[in-house]
Amino acid sequence: MSIRPIHTPHEPQITVKPEKVSLFAYTATLVGVSRTALVILLVALSLSPATSAWASPEAPVWTRVAAASQPRPGDDLASLIAVVDAEEEAGRPAAAAVALERALPRLRGAEQTGAWFRLGVVRSKLGRYREAGVAYGAAVASGTADPAVYANFGEVLMADGRLADAQARYRDAIGAANDMSTADKRARSQDLALGYYGLAVALDRDEQTLAAREMMQRALANDPASAVLKIASQPGGDLFFVPDGDVFYYLGLAAEVEGRGVDAEAAFREFLSRAPHGRWARAAEAHLATKKGSGGARAAGGAGAALRIAAHGTVLTAGAMPAPLIDAAWRDQLSILDECMDAARAPPGKTLRVAIEISIDERGKVTQATAKLPEGMDPRFGACVEKAAKQRLRLPEPPRARHTTARTEFVLSSASSSP
Repeated sequence: MSIRPIHTPHEPQITVKPEKVSLFAYTATLVGVSRTALVILLVALSLSPATSAWASPEAPVWTRVAAASQPRPGDDLASLIAVVDAEEEAGRPAAAAVALERALPRLRGAEQTGAWFRLGVVRSKLGRYREAGVAYGAAVASGTADPAVYANFGEVLMADGRLADAQARYRDAIGAANDMSTADKRARSQDLALGYYGLAVALDRDEQTLAAREMMQRALANDPASAVLKIASQPGGDLFFVPDGDVFYYLGLAAEVEGRGVDAEAAFREFLSRAPHGRWARAAEAHLATKKGSGGARAAGGAGAALRIAAHGTVLTAGAMPAPLIDAAWRDQLSILDECMDAARAPPGKTLRVAIEISIDERGKVTQATAKLPEGMDPRFGACVEKAAKQRLRLPEPPRARHTTARTEFVLSSASSSP
């Protein structure tokens, strides 16, 4: 993995050369960071005597500013670094955590920010997710806005079962990656992919299926063939997720979104084998249940051909927003119904007419959606399109602060039978 330095306008640029990759990632607000999404990628950097006054040839990133600006060879911070590294390499993360906790009160600025981040990583390895969240929260409070901090924060919040908070932190990670100016497009894509991967899984476990699929598609757009996830699934690698084996849930969801049913099933089963009684076991089992015999969602339309939208139009509106604006919104966002259409079935060559009635508040948000289905059509299709319209249809703010109601009709057709 590459290392992307970041600099403040007043910081002299420091060039470092990666020599060895270990199991953690450090960060600091004024220095280069590697990034992850708990997923923790830790790089030990080798500094030349010209850039570091510390005796250690492998001073980690979070000490680099102090080493460059205030060379104090006798300072005990160097001893702390050596102790933490030695404890981690010896497989004693609890002792490493204690060393960091004792040292934090005497650290300041970028050193303290980096120490908080590393403490979050160590506590995560110990399964102390709530305490890891406290450490990442302290790093955020110090003013850092690196995507890695937010993504790692989201990961431990999700591990602790706090899905809404995790989603917020993953969105922060995505925002930070989008805001960050960098010439390293590959690094930015990795930041975005990790943020979107985490958000997709958090939404999926929160039963926001459609939104989860959309976020997973964005993740895969930044990480074709889910390369980052495959790297993270390799034991002893530079990238890893917590809890152990959680990456297989990500791989399962990614494969499912890409239509690779066999791979998705294998990944979810591997996830369950690692955590059969874990917090998210039921969510994984629900994915597997959907696949049995092509049942679940596929059964919504019964046997037959898949449906597609042949035409649509808004036939009735009342309120502030005119029909053309609503028509344009649907036209640009028909993909929000893809999952519902994929699940539905009808006899080949059949045409169906479906109506969706929506209520829109003064901010342009859909507050209610009702599907009107022809007789005999499975109600699960109606529930699916109602949920999609309410959660994902985005409309412009009405020209006047008044509510709007609208009815849009869709003509659906199934593929004709082969001659």
